[in-house]
Amino acid sequence: MKKLFYIVTVLLAIVCGGLTSCDDDYEKYADQRDREISALSRFVENPTLGEIAGKKVNVISEEKFLKDTITDVSKNEFVRFSNGVYMQIVRRGCGSILKNGESAIMICRFKEYNINGDSLMLENNTSEDYVAYEKINVKNTSGTFSPSFCKREDGLYYQSAMYYAYYNYCKSHNLEPNVPSGWCVPLSYIKLGRPKNAGEEIAKVRLIVPHDQGHLFASYNVCAMYYEITYERGI
Repeated sequence: MKKLFYIVTVLLAIVCGGLTSCDDDYEKYADQRDREISALSRFVENPTLGEIAGKKVNVISEEKFLKDTITDVSKNEFVRFSNGVYMQIVRRGCGSILKNGESAIMICRFKEYNINGDSLMLENNTSEDYVAYEKINVKNTSGTFSPSFCKREDGLYYQSAMYYAYYNYCKSHNLEPNVPSGWCVPLSYIKLGRPKNAGEEIAKVRLIVPHDQGHLFASYNVCAMYYEITYERGI
């Protein structure tokens, strides 16, 4: 009987300890989320990063946006989607929208800013040879886009800027670097193509991406990112 009482006591201690740990984790996450929300609110009111620095973001509803799928760049309009991502279409691009059931390789060049830290984190749209663009596989399944970094013929991933920058961080969590899911939000509205004629340009958007729509580093550190990013169809 005493032995049984001891076992029950130990089990209760483990359970209670686990609950305390969960409570601590939840409180830590809640504090981080509050900081992220505050940083997002400040950024929307007074952007301090990138091409929109000093220009207040004019947020429009998803309902208004869907009437014409236009964001007025002259008014610095961003549509806020239900998943928390903000998007501004700078250029819709050439080519065509990715069709249902279609897969493609897309080439992305970008600047990534940490809104929480108010700093430039990463960029790959420079002319430096050692800075690699993102080569991404993407498939449209009934409007849901599944992105992943491309692999070479030898089975290894292309050493793109984002993959390389966050590789060690992701490995420390026993996970592979992931493409931010927020990057796929524009794919329902922009065209993936390669310029063939004079005057044609690839698509360009600006995105504000909360942590739960970002890559692993953003997710684990509960920080929002601002992106200036172009999309081009790969070959």
